[in-house]
Amino acid sequence: MGTTESKGIPTRRWWWTRERWRETVFGMNDGLIATTGLVAGLTFGGTSHLTIVVASMAAVWAAMVSMGIGSYLATRAEVSWQQALVARERWELTDHPEEELEEMRQIYREYGFTTPEVETILGRLRRDPELWLKLMLRDELGVLPERWESALTNAMTMAFAVLCGSLPPLLPYLLMVNPYSAFWPAIAFAGLTSWGLGAMTGGMTGQPRFRVAIKFLLLAILAVLLGSTMGGVIAHWITG
Repeated sequence: MGTTESKGIPTRRWWWTRERWRETVFGMNDGLIATTGLVAGLTFGGTSHLTIVVASMAAVWAAMVSMGIGSYLATRAEVSWQQALVARERWELTDHPEEELEEMRQIYREYGFTTPEVETILGRLRRDPELWLKLMLRDELGVLPERWESALTNAMTMAFAVLCGSLPPLLPYLLMVNPYSAFWPAIAFAGLTSWGLGAMTGGMTGQPRFRVAIKFLLLAILAVLLGSTMGGVIAHWITG
């Protein structure tokens, strides 16, 4: 599978799937926003440099584990649900074949096939139950067993994405001793990361890179502001 480039058409890359990119965007945004909000809150709360670094690293690890496990369980639940649909459809084809044929007849009529064409297709399906099942799953339920996601791959992608998203705002604190000196570089790194992630998403989906990058950046800023503001309000309320 090669690479194609056309204006307005997503670039096709064999090493990247829709599902993997979904997990990447989800994980990186989670790590980026959570870590940026955390270091901002701790910095302006007067927390020591060592405490900020240790707390942030612990939070990143916890996020990697929780998000990875969450992705694994969600993927397994989705695949199990689709497997149950396959089992149910296989049973219906065996026990109620005429009803299933009628459903296929209606589907292909809606596609615009003529009656003779539909009957030719149904005759072929009667002679090949596995093909019949495959088309029923695809055309009636939208289930594609060959596209089932790997729970382990999704979990590992999610955990790694959380780590990648968490590092940019944390890196200045690992290199600088003064938290206030590290804060603005952390914000800059976080903004560049969010911008870059948006630009990559635009390129992969055939959308304008600049517009998508701006969207990602503005949403990240909004999330960090809301999180930091709410954290400050809660902290003020607790401490009186």
